Amino acid sequence: MNHHLNIFRFFNENNSVEFIENNLSRAFSISLLNSSILFNDFLKTIISEEDYNYLFSVFNNEDALFEIDLQIDTDYIDRDAFNKVYAIALTEHRLNMDDFFQQNHVKKQNLTDIVISIKDILIVIEVKKYNHDCKWQLFNQIYPFIKDDSFNNKITPKSISWSEVVTLFEKVNNVGRLTNSESPFLRDFLKYASYHRPNWFNPKPFNTVKFSTTGQNAHSITQRLKQALSKCKYPLLDYSDRLGVAVPFHWASEIIPHLYHYENDKIKNYIGFCIWPGNTKTQGYSVYNKPLDWVNKNNLMINGKDYELEIVYDLKFSHFNKYLTNFQYTENDVQEVFHSNKYFHEFSGKWNINQWNEFEEFLDSKFKKEFDWRSKCNWENKLINTDRTYFTVSFGYEVCVFIPYSEFMELDKKEDDIEKVTNFVNSIIDSLQNLLN
Repeated sequence: MNHHLNIFRFFNENNSVEFIENNLSRAFSISLLNSSILFNDFLKTIISEEDYNYLFSVFNNEDALFEIDLQIDTDYIDRDAFNKVYAIALTEHRLNMDDFFQQNHVKKQNLTDIVISIKDILIVIEVKKYNHDCKWQLFNQIYPFIKDDSFNNKITPKSISWSEVVTLFEKVNNVGRLTNSESPFLRDFLKYASYHRPNWFNPKPFNTVKFSTTGQNAHSITQRLKQALSKCKYPLLDYSDRLGVAVPFHWASEIIPHLYHYENDKIKNYIGFCIWPGNTKTQGYSVYNKPLDWVNKNNLMINGKDYELEIVYDLKFSHFNKYLTNFQYTENDVQEVFHSNKYFHEFSGKWNINQWNEFEEFLDSKFKKEFDWRSKCNWENKLINTDRTYFTVSFGYEVCVFIPYSEFMELDKKEDDIEKVTNFVNSIIDSLQNLLN
């Protein structure tokens, strides 16, 4: 469906935090109003069982007062109409509300994000897109009740996360799909939320996620992978730009999974696990001081089964120990493969600017004329046309083992199966490690 047809998206919407938070409040409120099941399940998560029974065990038209509203100034709420107040912080992660009543009061206008009133129970909700500590705002919003002695012990602060809310939406929406009564409000809210905050969605078992290398499904697969990797024998990489594990091998430092789709292959969808032997000169000593017969392997055995293995040669350029650029080649691209013990010791490492012509001549002598290595690594822009006076080059490899996605789906059918995935990932890591040992 065209995203412009989403109930909660607008042609002129902007990406400011305030706009998105206000629109989330509105979308959430409209969804509650249009799904009695969602409204019921949400109330159960935020109010006590005693209050829930009080509200719904007996129905009387005379006191069946119900309203959801936005942007209400709490100074003008009729306190005499209520006997109980819930102060709800809705944020990315749950907040510790133990110090809620120790917040400082500031005299100013306090507009709520969402107010729900049922009979004589008032629910005030402060909405934050991120994990913002909004206790101070929430405290001041209900301060008119806090200063009223008649509300002693009648105010309950509580925190709920967007992940919990999204899970409620998903379950209720799935009930609607099962009974052919899917709500467009719930459906569009989930799409709107997944666009702006995909991390609110809990990782789903692989068996429930259709393979994709882009979009929400790719994000869901990656999140499930992250969940599995976080429990494996080595720690997650401490980088925000890539998901993987840090390995303590002398010849490599990280293993990173990637999603691959090959339309023309019999098996089209894979999760590849890649490692880079010799990614630095220091690592290279542990690679080139051993036999290199592993470079010719096409398969890797994992738990007694062979999987497709791809190995390519990789040249990485760095400056001040930071990555600059790289390019890869295969035997078909060269007149002579120069990833060898001899050339590693002679040509890898540091090259000062007065030696760059010599380095260019070396590569020109190795590659076939039709292989333009300069364009592949953006040689001119990354090095020649800069103020850099040196670079370091490593003669490494990219090694990827390809696991059909269908095997992960077969392995991971329910939440508790994450341990099976972790064990399989550990086996993949062991097999990659043994490749060079």
